[in-house]
Amino acid sequence: MKSSERASNLSDLGALLTSLSNRPVVFVRYGRFPDGITSDRGPALLADHVHDLVTELHRLWKRHLSSGSDRPSASEIETLLDPLDADAAVDLMTRLAADNLVWPGSKLMDPEIARHTVTRIVEWLGAGATWWTNRQGNAWDPVTACTFDGVVAGSDGEYFAVLIQVGED
Repeated sequence: MKSSERASNLSDLGALLTSLSNRPVVFVRYGRFPDGITSDRGPALLADHVHDLVTELHRLWKRHLSSGSDRPSASEIETLLDPLDADAAVDLMTRLAADNLVWPGSKLMDPEIARHTVTRIVEWLGAGATWWTNRQGNAWDPVTACTFDGVVAGSDGEYFAVLIQVGED
């Protein structure tokens, strides 16, 4: 897809991601990096957007968090993100959109619909996109002050998509 076509279809990416959102548990963010800035230096720019999204969700979760709980800085989040290939990004983003991290077996949405939607998001960003996460199997490096969290963030260098699930037990 040409860049001009993709820019005009950015709302399509937004609609796909928004359909996965399930506040106050699943949050999403998408967009285009400012002109002249590309995300070709690893997860640094994505970490900024993850941090912004974490700041937003912390406002909603503030009363549920332990006193003194604080979120990591963007630079700290950057160090917590590990690369994923596109197939692993589809699998993990599908799980984060469909399955509750706090109560395994509890579904947030239909997994087939989530997988179809996530596959379209990954295809939208294309084969050259890079994907990042804070999760390694059932373990994770927290990017929020919540007890449970998982993030998948991807970018083709011009556009980005972020999905994060949080929870408290």
